[in-house]
Amino acid sequence: MKILLVQLPTSHLGAGEKVYPLGLSRLSSTLPPHHDKEVLDMNIAMDPWPDLKKTIAKFQPDAIALSFRNLDPLAGHQASYLSSLKTGAALARALAPRARILAGGPAFSLFARRLMEEVPELDMGLKGEGEQIFPRLFEPDLDPGNIPGILWRNTAGIVENPMGPMIAMDTLPEIDVNAFSPLSYTQGNAYIAAMGIEGKRGCDLWCGYCLYPFLGGCTMRLRSPSRIVDEMASLNQQFGIKLFHFTDSVVNRPQHHFEALCQELVRRNLDLTWTGFFRENSLTRENLELAQRAGCVAVYFSGDSLTDQGLKLLNKQMTRQDLFDAARLTAENGILTMCHFLLNLPGEGDQERIQTRETLDRILEIHARAGNLGAVIFNHVRLYPGAPMTKRLIKSGSLSPDTDLLYPVYHNPEPHGHLLHELEARCHRAGVFSRLKLPMEVQ
Repeated sequence: MKILLVQLPTSHLGAGEKVYPLGLSRLSSTLPPHHDKEVLDMNIAMDPWPDLKKTIAKFQPDAIALSFRNLDPLAGHQASYLSSLKTGAALARALAPRARILAGGPAFSLFARRLMEEVPELDMGLKGEGEQIFPRLFEPDLDPGNIPGILWRNTAGIVENPMGPMIAMDTLPEIDVNAFSPLSYTQGNAYIAAMGIEGKRGCDLWCGYCLYPFLGGCTMRLRSPSRIVDEMASLNQQFGIKLFHFTDSVVNRPQHHFEALCQELVRRNLDLTWTGFFRENSLTRENLELAQRAGCVAVYFSGDSLTDQGLKLLNKQMTRQDLFDAARLTAENGILTMCHFLLNLPGEGDQERIQTRETLDRILEIHARAGNLGAVIFNHVRLYPGAPMTKRLIKSGSLSPDTDLLYPVYHNPEPHGHLLHELEARCHRAGVFSRLKLPMEVQ
């Protein structure tokens, strides 16, 4: 069978930031060699749609698998990448009318049935992880009724099969570096690491807005530190990859796994660096220093709220003191730090807005002397169906149950919708003064 694998465009075109298609690359490596395979990552194409047309016309595939990674760009943008899936499927059907068209990926999994309805060109959808079932979708005697986790069409409509077991992390297939060369992604990024690395999947924290437990399971499935470092070492040696980003929901939980990973990196003494999202109240001076010895060059925090009420509402199981303690640790160790916060949360009034400013100013002050704060990123809560906060807003009457959450919907009620911009200006001033080594009186 001739199979075309396509990573649909799900990034700001022209932004220049490239991300290696880790999920699709692993799926690619599961295909038996007797298949004829072609791949296309539309995110690295200068003009992706003519490239897709040319690839389909030249290759004439029997099957086209579309990977749909992100639903929208977040960061408060009222933009949707749904058009990428709709246009990609329509173009595939027009140019290869007899081909089997499939879709999968994190964004598809969130709205799998709805997207099968929205995109009639799709013959089949893959919900959740695909490594164990992907090769079965191209068998000559395909029986979709016996494959877990897929959606397919019959004469009665769309059938959704129950999910199967999730993959054991130490059985992850290798990434297909021949089909998707890492060298295509290593130039030009100014802000983020192009190469992701998986240390675990799933999350047991149940933060109020998040669907990680839905996508990856509500327990953390751990990958052996030796296997993680083997993959990093191979990419470093073969392709000169120097910077990795851990795709884990939280890189420093559980603590024993994180410390074992760092110790393995120290033992190997590889010429590479890495970043990841850290949990503030799991960070200690000892394991931060260990992480730095192991090559960690930037810490990402997702504290998510600057108020006591917000932390409770989001089920963060942390306090503002945890935010301050973590800020001091990274400042004292001089490691580049990025912080993410959600603003204008449900139920926040004047007292919470005062506390928001006070907490932010204290964090800025902690980092000012060290000059190690790379950025503070503010967002509003993107509402997804099934997320705890979404259910809460519907129950309280603040959100209509008929709201279409397939498209970007953010919680940002007036009259305080401007708070994000006010705090961004506050951070900009603090950052400039810190970089110029000028004292700044907090106002």
